[in-house]
Amino acid sequence: MLDLDISKGLSEEKIDISGFSGSDPTFVSRYLIISVILQAYQKHLGSKKLKVLDVGGSGSILRKFIDVDLTIIDILPNEANLENYIQGSALIMPFADNSFDVVISCDVLEHISKTDRPQFLTESSRVTKDLMITAAPFNLDGVRKAEISANKFYKDMTGEDHRWLFEHLLDELPDLQNATKVLSNSGLEVSHFSHTSLDNWQLVTRAGFLVAQESIHPKFVAKVKELNNYYLSHMMQSDFSATGYRSFMVASKKQKINIKTEPDIYRPELEIIFSMLSDAFLKLL
Repeated sequence: MLDLDISKGLSEEKIDISGFSGSDPTFVSRYLIISVILQAYQKHLGSKKLKVLDVGGSGSILRKFIDVDLTIIDILPNEANLENYIQGSALIMPFADNSFDVVISCDVLEHISKTDRPQFLTESSRVTKDLMITAAPFNLDGVRKAEISANKFYKDMTGEDHRWLFEHLLDELPDLQNATKVLSNSGLEVSHFSHTSLDNWQLVTRAGFLVAQESIHPKFVAKVKELNNYYLSHMMQSDFSATGYRSFMVASKKQKINIKTEPDIYRPELEIIFSMLSDAFLKLL
């Protein structure tokens, strides 16, 4: 049995947010959460340095939070000259079975076409010895509605659809039950939890869109960056919700997984208030 106390792990982290000022805090938190899982698993194995594959990880910041033997495979070219980087397809990976202790993917599954998602999951499960962590927005209640609202805000601000959100809306988000079934049929025990309640996601996502308008209203954007830092320092550790924006599937070939979090409560009225406030701010730009 692998016990994962995610809330406690995040609270114990000594988080240096100085390098992430102005960044989307949900981007930072997703890698922090994965690093907490990896640290617990590493301890479970007896402090062995983990061999990890990050599928679609061209923009990964995992190395900033944990020392692992990391390999990245992505269809994008290695423009940042990262070590152990392979440009290739996640649907047919050039690795033998059971090549890695852990295979992770972070906000990649939703960008795979619906017809290819089962192959993406089974190929990832093929190359892991044991653990597999898949983080993505899934089609839970309210997530699609939240994305439609955020995309509208972005389009009102820029005149264009948001690239990734629009892609989600066209191809639909992954189905959590179907993804669980695929991994279960591949012989993995699957658990999951969700992070970033939809009200908080609306707040920090729209704030992130506004940061891109720094040249128009720099003083306001400075306050937005303070908000992002506050989320990382004070809110991220307890921002778990049954209706969270991003879900983490943690699957194992060898053991059951017990996940403990401290769930927050989704408050749709806050999501509405944040939407109204950000729409009002948009008119000031």
